[in-house]
Amino acid sequence: MGIKLTWLNAYWALWLLAFLVPEMWAIFNAPRYTLSETVWAIENVNLKSPFDFQMWTDVHWLIAGLVWALFFWLSLHLPFGLLR
Repeated sequence: MGIKLTWLNAYWALWLLAFLVPEMWAIFNAPRYTLSETVWAIENVNLKSPFDFQMWTDVHWLIAGLVWALFFWLSLHLPFGLLR
């Protein structure tokens, strides 16, 4: 059984590479440019007390909720094919 690569499959593969290449470069060369650092800068997160939930803004809660939902979905979808 061969893999038939469509333009959309190629898009997702290129999208993943377009994220991973600069992210890996940033991790090893300039950590301030990683996705995490960028999100924390946008949200103005106090990394000295990240679990001080009273300090979380609505934007922080929204981003956290979206990330948790995405991780939950991906953890079931990619390895097991669930939630299709």
